[in-house]
Amino acid sequence: MQTSRHHHSTTTEREFDRLLIESLDASAALVLGEIARKAVYEVLEKKYRIERNRIPEKLNELTSAFETIFGSAASKTMARVIVKRLYSKLDLTFVEIPDWRLADYVREARARMTLYGGSTERRLTWERLVRR
Repeated sequence: MQTSRHHHSTTTEREFDRLLIESLDASAALVLGEIARKAVYEVLEKKYRIERNRIPEKLNELTSAFETIFGSAASKTMARVIVKRLYSKLDLTFVEIPDWRLADYVREARARMTLYGGSTERRLTWERLVRR
């Protein structure tokens, strides 16, 4: 039984990471265009040592790299586009929180996904909390 639970947890985490990377890919292509998206991935890997498949575990480094590459305002815009897409894929409501960075939103989404296990109740609960 415990093996099954661990497998489900690992699968869920892997699925979450896949959706995060898909959100980054699509958002970067939308905001930057396909050629620039590929160039950014190349810079991330060569200069910052952030491989595409390791992004979920290096979100703080990714944010810092984005701030250096694009500047603070554009980096925040990129993070917001990525997070909105990720939240949409997870059927979560995006609520912008001042001073939160990409890693904060992803940590919150991961926690909500884990807590509610894919239930539609997760969105309703979050919306009730935000309205308070």
